[in-house]
Amino acid sequence: MLCDSGIGLSPFVILHLHLHHGTEFTMPALRSRTRTAAIAVPLALAGLMATTSGAQAAPVKTYFDCRVGTVTGLAYSTYVDGVAPAHVRPGATFDVTLDPAPITPNPAYNKEVKNVALQFKLPAGAKVLSYEVADRLAAGTPELQIDGTKAVLRAAGPYVANAPFDLPKITIKLKAPTTRGTLETPFGGTSHDDPGFTWTFISPNWTARPSSPAGPTSRSR
Repeated sequence: MLCDSGIGLSPFVILHLHLHHGTEFTMPALRSRTRTAAIAVPLALAGLMATTSGAQAAPVKTYFDCRVGTVTGLAYSTYVDGVAPAHVRPGATFDVTLDPAPITPNPAYNKEVKNVALQFKLPAGAKVLSYEVADRLAAGTPELQIDGTKAVLRAAGPYVANAPFDLPKITIKLKAPTTRGTLETPFGGTSHDDPGFTWTFISPNWTARPSSPAGPTSRSR
C-alpha cells in the first residue's frame, strides 16, 4: 500500500485496492498536505543566552495523502509532542525532543504491521551533535537514523492490529547556526520514494484478483 498518511485512525476511510489474503503490503507516506500544519518546534535565534526551560509546542494534527497500491485511499492522522528551548544563542547547543503519540492499527484494514518509520526534517543550518532514543529495548526494536537534513525513527515490529503501540521519544542535540533566524522541525517526506511515514501491513481478510492501476474493482468505506 502506498500512502501519504499519518498514523492515527480515521472513521471515514475510503479505500480502492486489489489485495490477496495474507499478503504483505508497504504503505509509504508522502509529505503532509500544504493546507495543513506539520508538527513544528520553532526556535528563535537571538543574541540571548539559551533559556533553561523548554518551550513545548502543542500537538499539531497533520494529514497526509494516501495511495493504496496505485490508487488513492486511507486517510490517517497522528500527533507528536515537540519540546525545544524558546531562544538560543547563535552557535550554542540545544535539544529538540519529539514524542510520537501511540498508534493503533485499524483491524478493519490491518492484521499486523511492521517496519514502521516516521520522518522529521532537521532544522535548516543546525548541526547534529548527538541523539538519544528512549527505551531502546521496547517492543519493535526502535532506532533513529540521521541522514543529512532528516531524522527517521524506525521500529521493526511486528505490532498487532487493534492494540496501541508507542514509538519512543527521541532527543536530538544540535548546534545552532551562527546567523539569527527561526529553526523548525516539521514532519518530513517529499514523495513515495522519500516517505514521511511508512509501514508494512498484512491484510486481515481482503481477497481480490490483481488488476492494472487504472481499474480498481474493490472498494471499502
